[in-house]
Amino acid sequence: MSESINIDFYKKLSYIGGILTIAFYLGFLIIAWILFPNDATPLDHWLSDFGRYLVPDDGGAVWRWDDILGWQSYTELGIGSIPNPGAIFYNLGCILGGVGMVAFFTGFLAYKNLNDRIPKLGTYALIIIGIIGGFGLILIGIFAEDGIFFYINEELINPIHHTATIVFFLMLIIIKGIAGYWTWKVGLNRFIAVYAWVIIILDIILVATGNNYAIIEWLSVLLSLALIGIIASGLYLKDKK
Repeated sequence: MSESINIDFYKKLSYIGGILTIAFYLGFLIIAWILFPNDATPLDHWLSDFGRYLVPDDGGAVWRWDDILGWQSYTELGIGSIPNPGAIFYNLGCILGGVGMVAFFTGFLAYKNLNDRIPKLGTYALIIIGIIGGFGLILIGIFAEDGIFFYINEELINPIHHTATIVFFLMLIIIKGIAGYWTWKVGLNRFIAVYAWVIIILDIILVATGNNYAIIEWLSVLLSLALIGIIASGLYLKDKK
């Protein structure tokens, strides 16, 4: 009886975690975008730019391309700053979205007793890698590029932020690869598997280029959120049968 209760608990944890991941991240992103003091589009602003507490006072982009030096932050170009009132909301969205992501993948413990060995290993892999990815997102929110920790130790915080970002996207690549196979084997709609494998391309481009294209980051994150929602919905519908 207790085993049945545990399985039911973990299933609900996964459903709710998936919903909260999407709701927290998108909800706070929209608030941060509305409050962002400069014009911003997915073509000229990375998502993490919304989490910066200071932004350019000339209304331009945070990162600007120089034909000789490559990408330069506006501060390196001698441009002044103004406060960004939406930064706290974006970073909070990352932290709470990461918590939701941890809950979502922890809920996969409900499926740890699959009969087939490979899908069972896939379940454990998704749990571990998904939790790592969730903590990566949490760290992105805590260690914002110019947050309070930046002023404590600039040389330490920048590597933490960028390492957490790369780890997060690397985890997304692995998650999608495994999730595609796993959803196929547990009997979910095969569209989910195909979708997961196709959108891996964006993550590979992002990591391979060092996240040099803002639009790729936007697409990668938003389509990844959609995948979480699709998997959560697919599992819910399958479990209700």
